[in-house]
Amino acid sequence: MLRDHSETAEAIHRLKEEIDKLTEQQTNALKTATYLGMTTDEAKEYEQRREKILEYVKDLKILEESL
Repeated sequence: MLRDHSETAEAIHRLKEEIDKLTEQQTNALKTATYLGMTTDEAKEYEQRREKILEYVKDLKILEESL
């Protein structure tokens, strides 16, 4: 049980770090787009990051509820 709890806590930590990293990239993309606009490729990358963040948040909720 303790090992499972420890592994879950580590997974939560990794997900939060990844969400933070992706959120920072999103913020930077929006700041840049404000002045320079966003290319089609940049918009696709932005959308892919947004979808990944949502996926991670769902995973995080499941993990946190399992503790």
